Amino acid sequence: MTVEVASAPVHQKSLGHLTEFRSGNHDHDLPQETIDLEIATLRRKLEAKPTFDPNLKFDPAKHLVFKDEYYKTTKQCTLDDLSIGRTRVAPVCDFAAAFPFPLLSQEAVDMMLWEAINPDTIAELARTPNLSTNATRLDFHVNGHTEQQSPFTKALFKSRELTSILEGFTKVKMDPVYECDRGFFNFSLASLKPDEIKAGQMSKEQLMQEYSKQNQKNGEEIPSTLGLHYDSNTFALVIMMDIGDDAVGGETGIITGDNKVYRVPEPKPGYATLIQGMVLRHVATKPITNSNRIACICGYGLASPENLDNCVLTTLKPSVLPRKSFDAFYRDWTSYRLTNLEKHLQYYKEKLLAEFDAGVPFDQPAFIKKCVEMEKYLRQTWCEMEAVNNDKFPPAQFNVPYEELPDYE
Repeated sequence: MTVEVASAPVHQKSLGHLTEFRSGNHDHDLPQETIDLEIATLRRKLEAKPTFDPNLKFDPAKHLVFKDEYYKTTKQCTLDDLSIGRTRVAPVCDFAAAFPFPLLSQEAVDMMLWEAINPDTIAELARTPNLSTNATRLDFHVNGHTEQQSPFTKALFKSRELTSILEGFTKVKMDPVYECDRGFFNFSLASLKPDEIKAGQMSKEQLMQEYSKQNQKNGEEIPSTLGLHYDSNTFALVIMMDIGDDAVGGETGIITGDNKVYRVPEPKPGYATLIQGMVLRHVATKPITNSNRIACICGYGLASPENLDNCVLTTLKPSVLPRKSFDAFYRDWTSYRLTNLEKHLQYYKEKLLAEFDAGVPFDQPAFIKKCVEMEKYLRQTWCEMEAVNNDKFPPAQFNVPYEELPDYE
């Protein structure tokens, strides 16, 4: 098969694409007033805490507050529990979701948030969203900062202790994915401008009416920082960084098998939700109140070498998710995928040769099946790249009821 890449397809805003994805997506830079007012105020608040230490080092014994007993007290769901009988791809396990469980100390939360809103990081990497509903100047995301600019956050997500906690829920071996999707921050900030505060004021009765009204809507209609979607990585760890004490809304909303929105209850700072986001449609809702809603997400895939990950580019490539650097993202993505394939090839080769040496008859159909699997993996690595793909975004699949999904094989 020959793939023609000399004439790349045209990307258009009318199709949901970003058109400046090769030059930094600067048409999605943050408004300066948001940087100067709400972000600067939040940073000063963090630095004013008596225990604040800009040189704080990650200590798993101190900063991971999870206890083994939480496996029993945390609500966990399988796909069957959520009445999801069909999925867009094969699930890697029965696990669907673990609802908020204590994970991080407040000191850890503060440090991660402080690193994410470093002025240089905001200026370089913060972008307003593309896939969102009713976004304002106060909604944005930060990604790609953990490797070079956020040593505490980097150490946290690379820690074996954290991954082991998550494997206790999923019962499969996991690894954090590439750097551009580790420590991805979604921000919806409370306005500090008096005119905006006044315009958004509601009585308690009005707030609850609006909340109830939203719950009757489809997921794509609910105001969100990140709209209705499937994740492009196998699992997503969603850690709440900040949510107003009086906030109404702002939960992660999961679409269940009856196509209703289930809001993950009681998000608290330092608490985490884990989902198999590759097969669960979900939405990051915005608070109805004038409240902060800040979440940090880390993507996880199946650990190599025994398994190949099932990650895709759909929602993460620079032409649909505003990013600073086209090349930095693809350096991460190609390295991640080719390294996993390399490890898997070596693992399979050694296993195959050991079988030959042990006198096991050669199983040609099994060998061919494995080759097809690896060929499919390699193709999935490039088939959504901008040079060959400009499908409409978000894809129609995000709005297809589970029961209407086509067979994935």
